[in-house]
Amino acid sequence: MKNRLSTIYFLPIIGFTLFFSINADAQVHRVGGGLSFASGVEFNSGETGNPGFTLKTWLALNKRSSFHIVPSISVYNCYKRETGYEILTNYMFHGDLNAQYTLFLEGSVKTMVFGGGNFTYLTSDYEPLYPTGNETITDDNDYAIGGNVGAGLELHMAPKWDFNVSGKYLFSKYPQFIISIQAVYYFKTRRRAYKR
Repeated sequence: MKNRLSTIYFLPIIGFTLFFSINADAQVHRVGGGLSFASGVEFNSGETGNPGFTLKTWLALNKRSSFHIVPSISVYNCYKRETGYEILTNYMFHGDLNAQYTLFLEGSVKTMVFGGGNFTYLTSDYEPLYPTGNETITDDNDYAIGGNVGAGLELHMAPKWDFNVSGKYLFSKYPQFIISIQAVYYFKTRRRAYKR
């Protein structure tokens, strides 16, 4: 029952992200996907895994595309601990909604800063191989709402492709430092802010 209730809290961030993208599709001109590497947290006598698989999009708020709203979802690889007596598997999910601003643009290199909200969901599956009834841990899950700030580079690689590198610090009940690498694809043409 606890797992079901926590999942209900996690679903709105996914729905909000998709709703934002669908209703602003006239302004969505690129989508990115890649890997995220988190410093991780301790949860239910275990840790969280790496890497995370991240999907994001950019919603431009001005004609020069210097200011964006950036929703993203990250699903992290599981952490698994197996002994002769138990199996513990931990999963971590992140949903972010950030405001991003371009600070500097020179040729094919752009620097940006961003900040916004974060939703972290953790779930843990514990399986005793020889149940005794005296286990000190059980299945568990939790969520936390927090914020994050960061900066990064966007590198123009081809007419319809960018390569992005960013780092951010997550402030919440489960604080972490996260480095992300993404390939970005432009649906039509690169906006004026990227042309020099």
